[in-house]
Amino acid sequence: MQNAIVFGARGFIGRHVTAVLAADGWHCTGVDRYGRATDGAGDVGGSYYRGDDWSPVALSRYLRDRGPVLVVNAVGAPWSTDPSVVRRDNAVWPCRLAQACERSGTVTAILHLGSSHEYGDTAPGVPVAESSALAPVTEYGRFKAMGASYLVRAAYRTTRPVTVIRAFNVIGPGHGRNGIWATAAGLYRAAVQEGRSQVVANAPLPETARDLIDVRDVAALVSLAARRPGPAVAVYNAASGTATSIRQLFDAFAGHTGIPYRFARNPTGLRIGSTWQCADTTRARTYLGWTRRFTLTDSVGAALALDAAAPATLG
Repeated sequence: MQNAIVFGARGFIGRHVTAVLAADGWHCTGVDRYGRATDGAGDVGGSYYRGDDWSPVALSRYLRDRGPVLVVNAVGAPWSTDPSVVRRDNAVWPCRLAQACERSGTVTAILHLGSSHEYGDTAPGVPVAESSALAPVTEYGRFKAMGASYLVRAAYRTTRPVTVIRAFNVIGPGHGRNGIWATAAGLYRAAVQEGRSQVVANAPLPETARDLIDVRDVAALVSLAARRPGPAVAVYNAASGTATSIRQLFDAFAGHTGIPYRFARNPTGLRIGSTWQCADTTRARTYLGWTRRFTLTDSVGAALALDAAAPATLG
């Protein structure tokens, strides 16, 4: 049985990735950003986390003790408004993890969860491929790209394969409280539970379109990439390949529940960026045989289930 460590295992994506890898036969240990193991395998020891920084020495010792291991990085701070937190989790942490991977000598491969924000604004009507130039326009996107570069460099120096999976707008069961998806799910869950006759949403630019992908499909792509790391550096988009507008998103919730909606004025809550986004997913289909399984309707149904109401915690 092969070993895998998922860092960020308490987060939204990390929890699903950990579960799928374990189900696929990996001896999988989940660890949050503070070094706490999720499965009783033992926490990261020593002065691991102190003063918003991590010790690559303690981390490399932890990796070495686990023998040959696949390292999966699912740590991130996609919705933080604190620049220091965005930098810490998306750039400083990958830098320390990269240093630890180099020191340990036991890492067999690295798999990093990146973001569509690394591409920056996209041209309407043109799906974004992995070969597209990176031109991030947000601090989050810039630090995600920086963090990925540290891990790619570590893989190059240790002659180990590295896979970067750039996740687009991840939706589905167990999502946190931020973003237009969480807003829609929260409003409709409350409307169903309280018997409301209408949902009123502050939705900026209802025709703004994003590529939405269910977290379970992202986890499945991670598992396929873990089994077949491919070339020295591989990059895959985790996306549906479809541009879905905010209006279409609310249409899906309304269709599932039978509760109509209307958009209010003075909208807030949408991260800055282009008004249209869609990914090209040809590479993942061609090289890994991955296809999207969960439709928007599936994601809506799962999000409205009572057992999916608990928000994700920080990984």
